[in-house]
Amino acid sequence: MKTLVPLTSTLKIEQGSHILYFYNKKDEYIENAASYILAGIDQGHHIVFIDSEDRFAKIKERLGSIDLSHVHYVNNYDFYEMYQDFHFERILNNLSSIVVPYVEHELTVRIWGHVDWMEQDNITSKLHTYECKCDITIAGLGYTTVCAYDAESVPANILLEMMRSHEFLMTDNNITRSTLYKTSNEYNPTAFPSLSIQTKIDSEIDLYKQKLDFVHVVSHEVRNPLTVIKAYSKLLKEQEHDRERVLRLQAIYDSAVVIDNEISHIITTEQMLSTDAFWQKNLIFVKSAVDEVVEIMKIKGQTQNIKLATFILLSGKEMVLSNFMGFKMIVSNLLSNAIKYSEEGSIVTLEVFQKDEQLIIVVADNGVGMTKEQLSKLYIKYEKTNQEQSGQGIGLFMVKKLVAHFDGEIEVESEVGKGTKFQVTLPIIR
Repeated sequence: MKTLVPLTSTLKIEQGSHILYFYNKKDEYIENAASYILAGIDQGHHIVFIDSEDRFAKIKERLGSIDLSHVHYVNNYDFYEMYQDFHFERILNNLSSIVVPYVEHELTVRIWGHVDWMEQDNITSKLHTYECKCDITIAGLGYTTVCAYDAESVPANILLEMMRSHEFLMTDNNITRSTLYKTSNEYNPTAFPSLSIQTKIDSEIDLYKQKLDFVHVVSHEVRNPLTVIKAYSKLLKEQEHDRERVLRLQAIYDSAVVIDNEISHIITTEQMLSTDAFWQKNLIFVKSAVDEVVEIMKIKGQTQNIKLATFILLSGKEMVLSNFMGFKMIVSNLLSNAIKYSEEGSIVTLEVFQKDEQLIIVVADNGVGMTKEQLSKLYIKYEKTNQEQSGQGIGLFMVKKLVAHFDGEIEVESEVGKGTKFQVTLPIIR
């Protein structure tokens, strides 16, 4: 259940709500903005206020002698980069950079942004895309956000579209819950591929969906006995006093966990290939995602007598513009491959650290390595570099695609018989 926070002195809404404000009268805009700031100050919130200098001056005049030390003003000309094209990805990065210090210090924040732009081609489509992605980007942070527009400058059709990405619609005198808001944060793009390309995409997605249906059936049949194996092995281990038998029961339990995780990994991969929603970006904390992957990969390593050595040099506050499942898939695929192609008794290492505003992820093994020919086919879909090992041949294809989607880079070094090292670099949001 969400916490209710005051929007004004009398009106309360759910914390983390995304509000669309279409105003008609400038005086009413000043009053509403002042009320929003006052309610935030009363709650001890920090307020990030993005607007023009002249409007903010009028708001400060309206607030009088109120202490504004918790109000952090941002010039909207600079924030929206109005000296050039309205580019939603660039502006989202600006937003992410602004909120990072508050996340690091665990402060409660409310945001107000007056959205401005210069006249340009496809601006309504760009605004809609920005608002949809803005809702997704900060959804997990719990920050109440108001996006304000001059009603005279935005057509009615784009108002309806924007209501899909905002929980509430506010006017000068009223606020109401949007009946069009999609709580699942689905994003419907306003630009579509050509008919021929869309036909190919639909055909490929249908194939993936058929495979996914098959995988779900198999997983159901396999997971039921796996649950029994895990439960009984754990129960027997707790009742056993002989050390050798305890170790064997632990090995049974660990193997069942690994199989269960592999099934989940296959399902997740196929889901990625059959839906657009997985590619949405939001702010995620890196360390928590890495820790989840490491926990299961250490068990996977133990079942193959391979040690996973980790060097996670993070404070826990580092964030990237990514998504939780996609980021975990990058790390887990690289670690899974490193373990798969290593000899028993060897060590796989994972290093995660930041350098020059970049997140660096390094996975290295001393396994079989790859030839130049294998390296040339490394990121080709369904192309397996080692036919003797199990797998779908899409893991590294997906890793490459995800890294590029998250504005990162991936590099690989490998030598036959000596091992392989992958390095992924992603921009840290500051």
